[in-house]
Amino acid sequence: MSSAVPISSTRAIAILHPVFVLTAILHVVGGALLPSLSARYHLSDSESGLLFLLYFAGTSVGALLCRRNYARTMTIGFVAMAATCLAVSASPRVLLNPMFFLLGVSVGAPMSAVTLFVGANFADRCASILTFLNFSWSVGALAAPLIAARILVHHDYRTAYVVFAVAAVCAALACALALKDQPAPVLTSPVDNNVAALRLVLVFAFAAFLQVGIENTVASWLPTYALRTENSGLVLAAASSSFYWVGFLLSRGVCSLLLLRTEPMRIYKAVIASGTVAAFLLVFAPSVALRNAAMFILGVSLAPTYPLVLSGFFARARHSADSRWILFTAGFGGSVLPWLAGFISAHTASIRSGMMIIPGGILLMALLIPALRTQPGPSACA
Repeated sequence: MSSAVPISSTRAIAILHPVFVLTAILHVVGGALLPSLSARYHLSDSESGLLFLLYFAGTSVGALLCRRNYARTMTIGFVAMAATCLAVSASPRVLLNPMFFLLGVSVGAPMSAVTLFVGANFADRCASILTFLNFSWSVGALAAPLIAARILVHHDYRTAYVVFAVAAVCAALACALALKDQPAPVLTSPVDNNVAALRLVLVFAFAAFLQVGIENTVASWLPTYALRTENSGLVLAAASSSFYWVGFLLSRGVCSLLLLRTEPMRIYKAVIASGTVAAFLLVFAPSVALRNAAMFILGVSLAPTYPLVLSGFFARARHSADSRWILFTAGFGGSVLPWLAGFISAHTASIRSGMMIIPGGILLMALLIPALRTQPGPSACA
């Protein structure tokens, strides 16, 4: 790095955690608030689905807007988030679609900017910081339905979005006062070659595409898979996926500490190996107990892979802003692979066939290890 961060790194990281949690809450809470929104406007399933399609498209656009000045992007993004939350709460039916797209942009920009800020300002320890930040993000995602449920006891979705608008204003103030960007470092590595830089982006983009796609496939299909294979009823099937989330949260907390002492690529290879075994065990285990154990191990294995992929790219990239393409591609994978799992399941009349997307994707990530390890450039984070 060419210069020190012009503010306390401890203070900066302390700000990044709560604002990242807020992006997680906004990213997830739409599903919990949908029944209230649907009841007000009598939305069909297809109309509700369109709202989510527009929202997720907006988050991808928001990632592409993060070119430089990440602290400023966070501040502007949270101001925009406050405005769009208020707009959603007050919008008539005819404006809901564009408002959800803009809400996605306003969430996607600061959510991506947090990651890019860490890569640009804390390259010497970005793997551990990103893993711990993603742990906080996961906590926010799990808390979102609980927050929504609490508000909906006495109010509706409009009140919830007003509350989130107030929180976004607080986040914008915190970012404006406590975060500053430093000048981008000038790298002299072989990655300065345009062809090598493009190859670098493609390799890491494909890894991120697979990882987020696998993660969303697990989260989307585990309850249905448990329901159809265990005949345990809706409640128990939904609860069984908690084995995965317990392992996921535990791993992100522990790996953020391990990365302070252990080479990131060593952890990456270990979790890919354990994830492959767990994924095949999930699909072919003969008993409920083994499947539950597989869910837990799979959560432990998948949790650190995304921040490890990002930190590896930050360590080698010519410009940290190039990682916005990684974030964009990751979101695309998060939409495509769950759909592909459902498509395979429907056309083979077997959910086990659809779930083979998970071990298949992890095996592809294993095949990428030589390319991820041998890309030229600095090695501070990978």
